Amino acid sequence: MIRWRWWGLATMLCASMAFADEKGFTLRAVEVKAKPFLDAAAVGKVPEKTAITVTERQGGWAKIKVGATAGWVRLLAVRLGNPDPAKNDSAFLATLGVGKQRSAAGSTAATGVRGFSEEDLTAAKPDPEQLARMDGFAVTGATAAGFAAAGKLSAQTIPYVTGDGKAEKGGK
Repeated sequence: MIRWRWWGLATMLCASMAFADEKGFTLRAVEVKAKPFLDAAAVGKVPEKTAITVTERQGGWAKIKVGATAGWVRLLAVRLGNPDPAKNDSAFLATLGVGKQRSAAGSTAATGVRGFSEEDLTAAKPDPEQLARMDGFAVTGATAAGFAAAGKLSAQTIPYVTGDGKAEKGGK
């Protein structure tokens, strides 16, 4: 029962943190929409690496403000923090007192952990038996090819798509 109360408190704290304005920048030139829909009216354009303020999130969309322009952009077109990775503090990590992110790409992906206490996570140890069991699920190229042939599947070449939605040549 205590864990659920703690979890509820943590959830409310995280939810309240999500409503705070966050600084970020655009990863590419984007069209700002009046509403969080692809077919919504455009209210402006924002160039690549422009500093923005994210005021709200909804699904895969972020409501941003840049000068006099305010509206919605796809969340994948935005990165929170500073465009210079060396100066990029993560607000969430800073809240926990962890400090600066340090990765070659300048960003970090994190996943949530439900149902585990801090003590459970601290006491966690590797389990070689489980790792060996997981390795048992791996397949070789020949096994995968046999599976594909049995299902009458054939290889296809699919071009890569650039940020502006155009297909690149030479994709797989």
